[in-house]
Amino acid sequence: MFALQTLWVSLRTAVSEAVLRRRVMDELAALTDSDLSDMGISRCDIRRIAHETVEERRTSRTRAPSRSPALSGSAYPA
Repeated sequence: MFALQTLWVSLRTAVSEAVLRRRVMDELAALTDSDLSDMGISRCDIRRIAHETVEERRTSRTRAPSRSPALSGSAYPA
């Protein structure tokens, strides 16, 4: 049963990453060359940017959240 859950999570993650990658590529491809140039992007950069966006999302989900002082149990540092 655990293997099926792992497979399901992996499949769901892969599909959501593919959807995000496609959405970024479609949105950037819809811009004019002038708009892309204003942002410092060329058409050949669109695929790389889409892949980097997915990678950033993946690493931001795996990073542990930082502890804020409000959550450490004391309002005043020791």
